[in-house]
Amino acid sequence: MPPPTPRTKRRDAARLLLLATLLLLLLTFLFAQSAFAADDHHARTLLDANAEAGADAEHAAAVDRHCAEMLHRDVCVSTLAGIQGLARKPLGDVISEVVERAASAVRAAASNCTSYLSRPHRLRLRDRLALSDCQELFGHTLSQLGTAADELSAGNRSAEDSIAGVQTVLSAAMTNQYTCLEGFAGPSASEDGRVRPFIQGRIYHVAHLVSNSLAMVRRLPQRRRGRALRARTTRSEAFEGYGRVRRGFPAWVAAADRRRLLQQQQGEGVVGAPDLVVAKDGSGNFTTVGEAVAAAPNNSATRYVIHIKAGGYFENVEVGAEKTNLMLVGDGMWRTVIKASRNVVDNYTTFRSATLAPALRSCRDGLHQGRRRAAVS
Repeated sequence: MPPPTPRTKRRDAARLLLLATLLLLLLTFLFAQSAFAADDHHARTLLDANAEAGADAEHAAAVDRHCAEMLHRDVCVSTLAGIQGLARKPLGDVISEVVERAASAVRAAASNCTSYLSRPHRLRLRDRLALSDCQELFGHTLSQLGTAADELSAGNRSAEDSIAGVQTVLSAAMTNQYTCLEGFAGPSASEDGRVRPFIQGRIYHVAHLVSNSLAMVRRLPQRRRGRALRARTTRSEAFEGYGRVRRGFPAWVAAADRRRLLQQQQGEGVVGAPDLVVAKDGSGNFTTVGEAVAAAPNNSATRYVIHIKAGGYFENVEVGAEKTNLMLVGDGMWRTVIKASRNVVDNYTTFRSATLAPALRSCRDGLHQGRRRAAVS
């Protein structure tokens, strides 16, 4: 085989140089693409981090704003920190979230009490009664929180009646927690501390959540009213907390009920025929108020009137939450008297010591009629 000519050698060298150049260009291109991709990823990461930092700062500012001057600030901060999109939520929605968390806390507290009631042989009588009271109070609390949530989501948050209604049920829900704990106080200090220390943490947490939501409700905007109207309302309102007064009665009292009460106060007796009559002498349907209340229909949609004739009734009367629209009407002050003598010394809890204990439950019905469920005169 003849040796390659100089021309052939130059051609092969040119080919090798071309291949090397192409390979170098390819490597340079791949490296540049990788660098660009890394830079792009880094840029996106920086943007995401900046956005996240900005969102965190915005969220923290919203938490600080909502929790300002709160009595239970630590509970407020821990609650609002877990609410997504807090900075963009209107105040009413934030309150609804807090109320929802309060309801969850009530269920947890109720479950905790149930675990103790499942072991009754280890409990003294006083603690069993107190735990049972707490369970009933938790039920009332959930109903009240549900009413508050409905009012807040009804789209009328600026209406004074609506805000007053939310404040009423939240105040009742908070009071329920302290009434529950009061039931564990024994006749002597040596009998305290058997159950309460193990359940009070959850119950206080509920009370603090409700307290915070109540404080937020006070920040909701209300419609401005004329100075003269405010002055007239203030002068005509006999008791604080009953809302606006109309013709001498709270606005939630229906016209028919106003007429019934006015005529009864004027000595004209009960308007129309009462549904049941209680009389000590046996001239009525029952001789005790408790029997008449038990005979009243549950969940009545219309007013149910029980006339209690003059006399002294020595009994404790409990009006259950199912006894809706129930009205007890007597023959006047000092003529119709219900009295009893339950007290702590006799091993009764505060909740069970009331002579007349209506389980008041608020409900939304038209223009908030029926907010008070029992009346005695």
